Amino acid sequence: MRQRLLIADDNRAITEVLKLNFDLLGYEVHVASDGEEAEALFKRLPPDLMILDVMMPKKNGYQVCQALKADPGLAKIPIILLTAKNLKEDVYWGYDCGADAYVTKPYDPRQLELLVDQLIREAASGKRTTAWTGLPDASRVDGEHRARLEAGSPSVLLEVAFPAEAAAAFRAKYGAARYKDLLHRAAWSLYEILRDTPQTGFVGQRERDTFLVSIHPDEVEAVKSAAAARLGDLLRAAYERGDAEQGFVLWSPSPGEPDRQAPLLAPEWRELELDPE
Repeated sequence: MRQRLLIADDNRAITEVLKLNFDLLGYEVHVASDGEEAEALFKRLPPDLMILDVMMPKKNGYQVCQALKADPGLAKIPIILLTAKNLKEDVYWGYDCGADAYVTKPYDPRQLELLVDQLIREAASGKRTTAWTGLPDASRVDGEHRARLEAGSPSVLLEVAFPAEAAAAFRAKYGAARYKDLLHRAAWSLYEILRDTPQTGFVGQRERDTFLVSIHPDEVEAVKSAAAARLGDLLRAAYERGDAEQGFVLWSPSPGEPDRQAPLLAPEWRELELDPE
């Protein structure tokens, strides 16, 4: 079966060149000329990968990418943002919206072909890293957990999440870029804690603020304790002194609503049951 690509760009010359190149490489190629069409086609005929322009009519590429990555059923399909917007903040925003790669025009056609092939293979095998942290995909952690159980070794599967209200309040006050940077540092601190356990644990990224951990049952409390100390210091230091001391952030979920107290960021742990394959 041919792998399916979706190319979304309002520049017809670019879509024709891309379509011709990938047709010749054996892909099944579909084309959209605006953001709304791209999103609808992505949902109707889910591709193996989408190449998405940023500046498009009706809905820009950032909005399309963010909406599709928010859908759990579609989030693992790789999206490459291909755009002339090359400022640092443009790239940062692209990855913050969930893009798997950000390529600026003019681009090297051969490098793009290799990137498309790599992302599709990694997504299919579960080896794709999550763009904004670099941690493995959570499916690799799930696979390790299953392998341990099948080998007769004890293992616990844990979800580590950052509560939505605390995250929203932090982004509202300090900005999405600062939150992304904080999440990246927290993710790798968690990775280091798991790496250094006597019976090595594994961690991967499940969703934007959620991680999956496979660990020996005897290590659970020690890891939680280490995370409470290390992540606690890291997260607390990200707040202004007044917010950190009072233990909350004042914020309004929507314009016109009165401010309310949102808790500071802190990881929440939950043990998961193993789903059948």
